[in-house]
This record gives sequence, structure tokens and C-alpha cells, in this order.
Amino acid sequence: MNRLGVIIFVALCVATAACKKKVYTSVHSVQQTNPDSTVIMTATVNGQSWQTDSAFAYADQITNDSGAYNLTIVATNKTGKIPTTVYLYITNYRGPNTYNIDAPYNTATYYIGSIGNNRNFASSGQITITSDIAYNLLGTFNFTADSITVANGSFNVLAPY
Repeated sequence: MNRLGVIIFVALCVATAACKKKVYTSVHSVQQTNPDSTVIMTATVNGQSWQTDSAFAYADQITNDSGAYNLTIVATNKTGKIPTTVYLYITNYRGPNTYNIDAPYNTATYYIGSIGNNRNFASSGQITITSDIAYNLLGTFNFTADSITVANGSFNVLAPY
């Protein structure tokens, strides 16, 4: 009977450990060797501070031999009742530079709600990549999308290449 009690005790300990909730940090490092360098995007949207919960960059290599990429940066804020997303896209990205909003080549979109619901396409603005060395892709942005003004935008995301 004593053995049965030990087996039950061990089984309960294993079951409890297996059910323990995993805790994730709210920010991620963009540098493998520097955990203080966090992924972030901030801006002022219609005069209100806006900061992301997550921000990612993606690159699609263009099929010619130019070495250029199509660069996408997506950041979402889910802290309010309705999520909001900033979506930046640069066609033929070739490194740090200022890219004027010029649809369909370089675009910026501000989504209210799920992506695809309430799209606000930018008619003017700029995306400036200031650095893309090591692991970081750093930059600034501003744009006007319908009745929404996005100003003082900045980002620090993991370089996708």
C-alpha cells in the first residue's frame, strides 16, 4: 500500500508540473546577444500615443538578380477593445533610405479591427529606414490615411534577411 501512495504522489506531481501555465514575456529581443534591444513600434495616431504589442518584418526576394527585396513591416496593438494595425510596405527595398508613400509601390495602411475590416490607405507620407545592420531594422514613418494622421512613428524590428 505504501508503494501505491508513492506512485500516486509522483503521478500527481508530474500532472501538476505538466499543467503549469507557460509565461511569455511581452517583448522580444531583436538581437541574439543583447536582450535589452526590444522589438517595438510607436507612433502618434490622431494625437494619441500608440504602441504595439508585436511587430514583425518580412522580406520577399525579387526574382531578378538585383538583390532587392519587397519589405513588409506589420505591427499590432491589441490592448484596447478593438485591435489596430500599422502595415508598411516597400517595393524594391535596397537598404537605408527614405521611401515616399507612392501606391502601389510603397504603401502604408492603418487597420482598425481585424486586418481586412476597416482599412485606411495612406495617400501621403514617408517610410525611412535608418539602419539595417546586424539583427536590427530601424526606422521612422509618418502618413495620412483617410481621416487618420499617423505621426512620429518609429520602429525597431528584427531584420528579416
